Amino acid sequence: MNGKGSSIGKGSSNGKGSSSGRLLRTAGPPALVFVLVIGGWWLLSATVYGSTNYLLPRPNAVYQAAVDNAETLLSGLRITFVEAAAGFLLAIVVGMFGAIVMSLAKPLERSFYPYAVLLQTVPIVAVAPVIVLWFGYNQTSVIVISFMISVFPILSNTLLGLLSADRNHLDLFRMHTAPRRVQFLKLRLPGALPNIFAGLRVSAGLSVIGAIVGEFIIGSGGQEGGLGVKVIFAQSRLATDLLFAEVLAATLLGFAFFFTVSVLGNRLLRSWHESAMRDDT
Repeated sequence: MNGKGSSIGKGSSNGKGSSSGRLLRTAGPPALVFVLVIGGWWLLSATVYGSTNYLLPRPNAVYQAAVDNAETLLSGLRITFVEAAAGFLLAIVVGMFGAIVMSLAKPLERSFYPYAVLLQTVPIVAVAPVIVLWFGYNQTSVIVISFMISVFPILSNTLLGLLSADRNHLDLFRMHTAPRRVQFLKLRLPGALPNIFAGLRVSAGLSVIGAIVGEFIIGSGGQEGGLGVKVIFAQSRLATDLLFAEVLAATLLGFAFFFTVSVLGNRLLRSWHESAMRDDT
């Protein structure tokens, strides 16, 4: 009985140890990098930029600026979030629909794909006046820019995934005279999910960048606009500590988009695809 009890206790101890060890392996490296970055930032601001802190404010000054201007930061964050989310969702719909259409036949791919590449290479600054002419100085124009910047990775990766179905599996479906709709829903689309989520991860961050760039170029409601507009006003007042706080808020928003897509992708893929399977070793 004692042997059994000690065995249970030992197993419980090992389970707890492995759980804490896994947590340390997961959270330890990012935490260490964070500490090193903040330490290096503080060291630079206290030595090299000690007499010119308006160029590189200290971390505590940035934190204090964020606290003092919390309402302004949250207001800008909310506006930029809406613009980036709308651009991202529009990119998902258009990108996936375009990839599905182009995957149906090679002539369709040859006809439309070059124009998708062209859309990706168009300088946003060059077409901004046209966008403003069509949609006006408002959030709609910012959403269009966010969409233009973030749509191509979704389209390209989704198309790659749909065209990468295993040839043997396709032959098996054809041998059983499965309709093309069944081939798409049962084989091509599930097999393309890793590529789709790869594109979504890239576009998630790009949608926030697109919204910020759109606010830089177009603005959205004057000083009461999103984070991009507030960064311009902070720069014009040389409020560097507030500017850093706003840039960090935009960075965290982009990370939140990326993290949300990554979690969703891991939940869908972790039971069958190597890229999302947990490695506890």
